Amino acid sequence: MEAIIEKLNDAENLFYNRQAFLRFNQFKIDRTLNTLSAIDQLIFSTVPRLLHVNQKGLPGFVDHENVPCGIMNFSMNHECLVAAEKLFPNIIIRRQKNLTPVIHTALLMGSLGSIAQSKKSDLDYTLLVDKNSFTENSLKLFQKKLNLIETWTWDNYHLETHFFINDHNEVRNNIFGESDSESTGSALAKLLKEEMYRTMIIVTGKIPFWLIAPVECDDQRYSELYKMINANKTLLKKEEFIDMGNVDDISNGEFFGASIWALIKSFKSPFKTLMKMGILEDYMFTETKSNLLSHQVKERIFNGTPHDQIDPYLLMFSRVQKYFSDNKEENQVEALRSAFYLKVGTQVTSDEMVNGSDYWKKITLIKMLKEWGWDGPKVDHINKYYTDWQMNQKVELGNRINKILMGSYKNISDKNSTLDASESMITEKDTNLLGRKLFSAYRTVPNKVENIGALIDGKTNEAKLTFLYEKPKNENKGAWYLIRGRAPAYIDKVDPTAIIKKSGLLPTLIAFTANNHLYSKKVEKYDDDNTEILLQADGSSIKQNDLLHLLNQISSFISSVNIAAISNDDIMADPKIKQLYLIADFGNPPPIFVTLGDITQCKTSAELNDFLNKRLDKINSLSTIYITTWGELFCKTYSGLNSLDRAFKELSPQIDAKKIVQPNFLKYFIPCDRKDLIKIPWLHTYIIRSLKKRSMPSNIKTPN
Repeated sequence: MEAIIEKLNDAENLFYNRQAFLRFNQFKIDRTLNTLSAIDQLIFSTVPRLLHVNQKGLPGFVDHENVPCGIMNFSMNHECLVAAEKLFPNIIIRRQKNLTPVIHTALLMGSLGSIAQSKKSDLDYTLLVDKNSFTENSLKLFQKKLNLIETWTWDNYHLETHFFINDHNEVRNNIFGESDSESTGSALAKLLKEEMYRTMIIVTGKIPFWLIAPVECDDQRYSELYKMINANKTLLKKEEFIDMGNVDDISNGEFFGASIWALIKSFKSPFKTLMKMGILEDYMFTETKSNLLSHQVKERIFNGTPHDQIDPYLLMFSRVQKYFSDNKEENQVEALRSAFYLKVGTQVTSDEMVNGSDYWKKITLIKMLKEWGWDGPKVDHINKYYTDWQMNQKVELGNRINKILMGSYKNISDKNSTLDASESMITEKDTNLLGRKLFSAYRTVPNKVENIGALIDGKTNEAKLTFLYEKPKNENKGAWYLIRGRAPAYIDKVDPTAIIKKSGLLPTLIAFTANNHLYSKKVEKYDDDNTEILLQADGSSIKQNDLLHLLNQISSFISSVNIAAISNDDIMADPKIKQLYLIADFGNPPPIFVTLGDITQCKTSAELNDFLNKRLDKINSLSTIYITTWGELFCKTYSGLNSLDRAFKELSPQIDAKKIVQPNFLKYFIPCDRKDLIKIPWLHTYIIRSLKKRSMPSNIKTPN
């Protein structure tokens, strides 16, 4: 009898937990929609319907038979119906014939529905499927459908939408794939699932059973309860749920790999990474059984805490702040608070600090800021991070954050070294992969272009930049300066705090500017305005028009690589040149016979050599700017006689002969101070042939 009562109590609890979760899930959906722009709200409401059908005229349509689509338990609500009518007024969306839904659950995870969501937040959908239900070809068709929807939201509305396909059987077993590109491989495993559970919004489809399971629930208890539902021994329908696996605790062996991954991700999002690294350190050194952040969220949902007081992002920050306050120095706690405030992105003014605000985010932040002891002037200073802070101020904060990250990593690494080898969750292969990615980011080698913007959160482009040349005095060499704003013609008149970089050569500063995204050019209506460029230099072979061409071309030709996304094959092999940009200075303007020479008129080898030698001898200098397969940018200038030959001799061992003929491998520029570019066909042909002749075959590795 007691067993029956216990089962009835379990059934009632599960029913109550389901109701409580669904109410909270709807609250997060509503809060997400309220933060999105009006058009993005329509897209959010329409995406599930686009996933549910494959109809001509709609985004995501693939013209092929039996294209996989459909979401289990999908039902059309009023918002979805209205949104589709507004976006596609001339299309009647019909039911999919003979539909066999392939998507078990469509969910969102991350900052959506939290204090950290902004109007620019991406929509990152995780689609849970059973990959056994796909053939190789049907999976490609499904991926094509998803890609078409992603393209539609970006090209038409500049909204970043991403779909990630996960096999629910693999997720249940904490398998998220090897560390391929931005996949986390074995580095996270259950940690990623824990983050999914604490932040997810179920858009449509089945509910992961963990979300309604009791807070304190070990694997055995979890399994018993799930079997009850499948045996129809509760008030719930088994078709409504999906088993993604239990998360009761996380072993210490998982945190080391996750900390390496966090360091890599810090190059893209240092502020967010600081909090994630803090959670890893907290988890490593505190009791986590039924005490993870996901448990804290679930406990609040079940005990009736008002929904506006359940914010996974705020809970994460509060937990990390407490850990920092108990274990770290005050300046590190302040850096954490600055990172959190800036990442949230909602600015509180000094006036609002005194008079308050009606906006829920600001109400929350004002309370926190006062608890931290921040006054109006300090808040106003932090608010200017994205607009008025000098580069050196941003770098200083980035370095402070990086120091904390490295300290946390060391603490986790030291604790990990005391564990038994069998406890480690990260594979040796993934350890090597992630270690190589870190090495490529931190290593210092000659001619490598510094990336000081790596630990700066958000955009780094400047409104105005000045390139200033200081003429040599006495026996000293001249120097080039990259300066924020419009600077006077003489360096001694320039505010020292406005100087971003000094170099002996202009191409180095140009490469530095492109690598750190200090320059932007307006291309589409969504882009920032052009960065205004001023050249303060007399006698330079690179003039104003040349400088603008170089910044435009190099910024687009050699875009900064996301370290986390470098392929496994590339990072485990020796670095090779991926893209090469050459600046060939023939004098400005270049001699006419150099630009108009026709190499096809050469009939003999002697004529060909004479043709080339006369023109190549006119090269005053050659600057090489290239990015490698390790994501590193290099710049070196060769001056004087045989500069082209000397450059190719150095570069050829790093070039794969097969890459040379690829369309985007090579680009060159001839300074000429024109608005249009000079093309010299014979030079391009000569460069390609010379590189191919000198380069080693792709199957021969360079010596270490």
